[in-house]
Amino acid sequence: MTVFLMALCLFTACSKDSDKNDDNGTTTTGEHTYNIEVEGGTVFNGSVPKETAGYYYPVAFVEYDEDLGSDLLAGILQDAAGDFQFGLGLALDSNNQPTIPDTGIGLTFGQRNSQNKYGPAGPIELTLSNYEETILSMYGEEARVASFTLQFSGLFKLGQSGDPVNVTGEIVVAKP
Repeated sequence: MTVFLMALCLFTACSKDSDKNDDNGTTTTGEHTYNIEVEGGTVFNGSVPKETAGYYYPVAFVEYDEDLGSDLLAGILQDAAGDFQFGLGLALDSNNQPTIPDTGIGLTFGQRNSQNKYGPAGPIELTLSNYEETILSMYGEEARVASFTLQFSGLFKLGQSGDPVNVTGEIVVAKP
């Protein structure tokens, strides 16, 4: 099912909602953003429009995973230029706080066209805030998508043979 969710992230578009104030007075932004700093000076920083040709670009889907016994937050954020890609597959507890499951991708990021991406190499601290789910109609079916701010820090390594390095990052997925 996770493969299905990832494919949806890459190949679907959802109905448009205009930027507006939400119920708690904050304004939705016009883009998804990322800022990741890798020990040694590598920085991934940028943004991706939340809409393409008037359709919402869904980054993260939510679906119940029977094997995990919880919701799974899965998706991919990639910039239009093809320089950056961020993937996530996180289990959500009953308070919508994330953990990296024993199986699945957890968190990966790096150059989009590279076989080697950064992945967890030790404990990772995860903080999910401003979490909100929206039901969107896609190809006649409903899908749960999520908007949120994900902050993370911990040890990552590049590919299978890279040395562990400290990484801090923040991903903001804009509300439809």
